[in-house]
Amino acid sequence: MSALTPPTDMPTPTTDKITQAAMETIYLCKFRVSMDGEWLCLRELDDISLTPDPEPTHEDPNYLMANERMNLMNMAKLSIKGLIESALNLGRTLDSDYAPLQQFFVVMEHCLKHGLKAKKTFLGQNKSFWGPLELVEKLVPEAAEITASVKDLPGLKTPVGRGRAWLRLALMQKKLSEYMKALINKKELLSEFYEPNALMMEEEGAIIAGLLVGLNVIDANFCMKGEDLDSQVGVIDFSMYLKDGNSSKGSEGDGQITAILDQKNYVEELNRHLNATVNNLQAKVDALEKSNTKLTEE
Repeated sequence: MSALTPPTDMPTPTTDKITQAAMETIYLCKFRVSMDGEWLCLRELDDISLTPDPEPTHEDPNYLMANERMNLMNMAKLSIKGLIESALNLGRTLDSDYAPLQQFFVVMEHCLKHGLKAKKTFLGQNKSFWGPLELVEKLVPEAAEITASVKDLPGLKTPVGRGRAWLRLALMQKKLSEYMKALINKKELLSEFYEPNALMMEEEGAIIAGLLVGLNVIDANFCMKGEDLDSQVGVIDFSMYLKDGNSSKGSEGDGQITAILDQKNYVEELNRHLNATVNNLQAKVDALEKSNTKLTEE
């Protein structure tokens, strides 16, 4: 992100310099992402204050970071909702070629990268979200299996690739929400990797972790041995969420998807109760058979 505050030994910036600096900021700063029902609305922040103002303006780094957090949270909402809807309509196990699933991982990657502290290496500064994800196994013992699997995967050479593999394995295990909640609740550990106003350190991160619970209703299966996770370029495709003229049926589809999710959850809960009942009855049958055997012997 470009610094908009001039050095102390330079003259006061002109209007052209401020405008140029604003144009160099990343897209999440230049736009306000909002939601219109189930659609995405982008509004360019073109009202930059060009005169000294004691109040916070769009040049304020804290304002820009807060805007980025809100944008990422709205993108995560749309991505998760769209993924659940399309997966239920598709009615099959998802794989790595499924476009809404690819976009979900891209959005999650942006969320995990937001506000990462840069670590200096021989090749320059490196920002990787693999470091925070490695902490999960210390908080949730079940995650140790995923971390070990990621480290054993052949072909992964970069921390970014390992982080992407971890996200896919956690989604397959239907534990992504649980792991993210455990991580976000440990701010003292995250502070080693993130700036204080990063998404994972603020309320937006907790909201996204809660939204991830909905992904437990979908089934996914990935074969990552032949997939190049190191060199993938994670770019958010806004065209998948932008509203067009044929979106008037959004609210009706919303109600249908909600009904389907409720039915699916009900059926799964009913199956769990039936399985418990069958196990109890089987235990009683086994006890009666043992009793009958003893009586026969006597």
